[in-house]
Amino acid sequence: MKTKTLAQVDGIIGIIAGAVLAILPVVIVMIAAISENEDFAGVVLGIVFLVFTLVKIATLILGILTLVYYKDDKRISLAPSILFIVGSVVALIPFLGWIGGIILIIGGALYLSSIKHFQIEG
Repeated sequence: MKTKTLAQVDGIIGIIAGAVLAILPVVIVMIAAISENEDFAGVVLGIVFLVFTLVKIATLILGILTLVYYKDDKRISLAPSILFIVGSVVALIPFLGWIGGIILIIGGALYLSSIKHFQIEG
């Protein structure tokens, strides 16, 4: 029997990462606008871009792993995993990260809503 832990982790990560990716463009513009030292702002923005690129790649890998793990399980549909993959790929496209974040939030919510199927059957 498949465990529900991966679905819980996917749901939480999807909602948190999606929310952060959705508001990230506003934060980047604010950092660039209020910074007095251009070199420091460049370093901070470079680190932010690097960290969130790694987060986008991690959510892509998580979506693929979950798609393979729950492939034959009827309690979780394919939609959350596909939304994770599509959201991560869209988020990797420059200037479309906020759209990918919204898609990740929807995928995470679908994972969390599928947990009730584990509690009923398990």
